[in-house]
Amino acid sequence: LIRGTMQSLETKLDPEKFVRVHRSIMVNVEKIKEIYPRSNGDQDLVLQNGQQLMLSRNYRDKFFAVLG
Repeated sequence: LIRGTMQSLETKLDPEKFVRVHRSIMVNVEKIKEIYPRSNGDQDLVLQNGQQLMLSRNYRDKFFAVLG
């Protein structure tokens, strides 16, 4: 458990490896296995361990900028 704001956590992590994908979710981009679009502009991320996360359209541009 980490106490603090997501914004402060975001500044402490390596921006080339970790990216914010939702207001309460940060993910290591090396752990992403698949990306699926949703009809509303959001996207689903599937991690290597099978966990599914939502990529909010508010963070989509920054996410794909990190992926290259």
